[in-house]
Amino acid sequence: MSASREKKNRQGDPSLSEKQRRAQQQAADAKRKHTLYAVIGVVAAVAVIALLVWDSGLFQKGSAAMTVNGREYGPGEVSYYYATARNQYSTYLQYMGYDSNKSDRDQVFDETTQQTYYDLFLGDAKELMVQTAALSDAAREAGVPLSEESKAAVDSTMETYKSMASQYGYPMASYLKANFGKYMTEELLRSCLEESYLASQFYTEHSDSLTYDDAALETYYQENADTLDTFVYDLCFVSGAAASTTDAEGKTVPATDEEKAAAMAAAKQAAEELEQAVKNGGDFAVQANLAVNKGAASSYVNEGKSVGSQISTTYREWLADAARKAGDITVIESEGSGYYVIRFNDRFLDEESFASADIRHILIKAEVAEGASAPTDEAIAAAKEKAQAILDEFNAGAKTGEAFGELANANSEDPGSNTNGGLYTDVTRSTNFFTGFLNWIFEDGRQVGDTGLVENPQSGQQGWHVMYLDNAEGKLWQQTAENALRSADLQTWIEGLQEGYEAVEGSGIRYVG
Repeated sequence: MSASREKKNRQGDPSLSEKQRRAQQQAADAKRKHTLYAVIGVVAAVAVIALLVWDSGLFQKGSAAMTVNGREYGPGEVSYYYATARNQYSTYLQYMGYDSNKSDRDQVFDETTQQTYYDLFLGDAKELMVQTAALSDAAREAGVPLSEESKAAVDSTMETYKSMASQYGYPMASYLKANFGKYMTEELLRSCLEESYLASQFYTEHSDSLTYDDAALETYYQENADTLDTFVYDLCFVSGAAASTTDAEGKTVPATDEEKAAAMAAAKQAAEELEQAVKNGGDFAVQANLAVNKGAASSYVNEGKSVGSQISTTYREWLADAARKAGDITVIESEGSGYYVIRFNDRFLDEESFASADIRHILIKAEVAEGASAPTDEAIAAAKEKAQAILDEFNAGAKTGEAFGELANANSEDPGSNTNGGLYTDVTRSTNFFTGFLNWIFEDGRQVGDTGLVENPQSGQQGWHVMYLDNAEGKLWQQTAENALRSADLQTWIEGLQEGYEAVEGSGIRYVG
C-alpha cells in the first residue's frame, strides 16, 4: 500500500457523506467494545472458577504439607496427626493455660523459648507420623494385612464419629472439619485410621512375639536389684520451710533468704536430735511421734515397705547401699525443703506378690432417692448389710468360684460382669479399676479363695463389692523385669525401623493447625 493511499484511508473516504462516515465510525467503535468485553468476560470467568476451586480446598488439599520417606501428605492427613497429638494432652490442656478459643499459633506454651502450642502439637505430630509410617511400611513389606479385628476397630471408630456428629446435631462432614480441620473427609479419615491401626497392629504383634526365659529375668534382676528389691524402713520428715508473714494490709510477705536458712538449720537440728534419740535406744515410732506432737517434725512412716523403684531418689541410694545393715540410721537433706531421718530395717526380693489375678465380684449399689444426686449414709449402710448377707450365704455353701459366680449372676448390679459370674480376668495393678478395688486384690498376703467387702465411693457406683480372688498368676518382680526388657527391645526395634525417616514440612503446612 502506498503512503498516499494509507494517508487517504486514515483521513476517510471522500466519496462518503458525513453521515455515512459517522455510521462507519460508530460500527468500528462498537466492534472494539464487543471484543474488549469478551476478553474481560473470559478473564472474569476464569477468576470466578479459580476462586470457587480455592474455596473448595482443592488447591490446598493437593499441596504437600509434609513428606515422610518420600511420601507426600496433604493438609488433611497432617491435620489428623496434629489433632491426635493435641488430644494426647486431653484434659491437661486446661491446666497448661491452653485456650481453645484462640489459635494455637498465637498461644505461647513455653515463655523461655517462645514455643507456641502449634509448635508443640506439630512436633508431636511429626514424631507420630514418622513412627506410623515406619511401622505401616514395615508391615506391608512383611506382607501383614490389616486384620479383621483392626478393620472392625476402624469401622467402630467411624461409627463413633457419626454418632457424635448426630448427637451434637452436625452433618458428618461438618463434625469432621470441626475436629480435624477443613480438609478432612470421611474417606480421608478412614484412610488415616487404617494406617494407624495397621501400625498399631504390627507393633503389638511384634511385642507379643518377644519372650524371656527365667535366665534372662534372673540376669535382669542381678543388674537391677536396687529397683526390684523390697525395702523395709522407718522414716520421719522434718520440714525446713520458713513461715511466711503478713503485713499491715494483710498481704503475704515471703520469707527472706535469712529466714529460710534459719528454718533449714532448725530442721537439721531437730532431725539430728531424733536420730540421736533412736541411737540411744529410743523406739523410732515413739520418738518420731513425740517430735511430730511438739511440732519439731512434720510426719513419719513406721515400718514402711516399698519396692526400690517406688522409693524417692533422695534416700534410695542410701537404703540400697550394699553395706547397709538392719538398724542403720541417718539424716538426709531434701534440698530446700527439710530433712529425712531414715532407718534401714530389711531388704528382700518379694517372691510372694503375684503379677495378675482373675477376680470375681458382686456389686450392690446403694439406693438413691428420686431427685437426689447421691445415696444417704443409711442407704450405703443398707447396701453393706445386703453385701454381707450374700457373703454369709457364700461362706455357708461350697465356697467355690462356680458357687460365687451363681450368686454374682443373681445379685450383682455390674452390667460388665453380672452375666459371666462376676468375673474379670488378667487384672493387674494398672487395670482401670478404682483404688480400693485394686488394693484389696493385691494386698500383701492375699491368697486364692480369699473373700471380703470393699466400699465403692465412685459417683453413680456408690455401694459395696463382695470380693472373691479366683486365681493369681506370675510373680510381680518377674513381670516388672519382663516389661522392662520388652520395652527396651521394642525401643531398639522401632528406632531401627525409623532410621532414615524424617518428617519434612511442605508448602501446605500453612493450612494445618
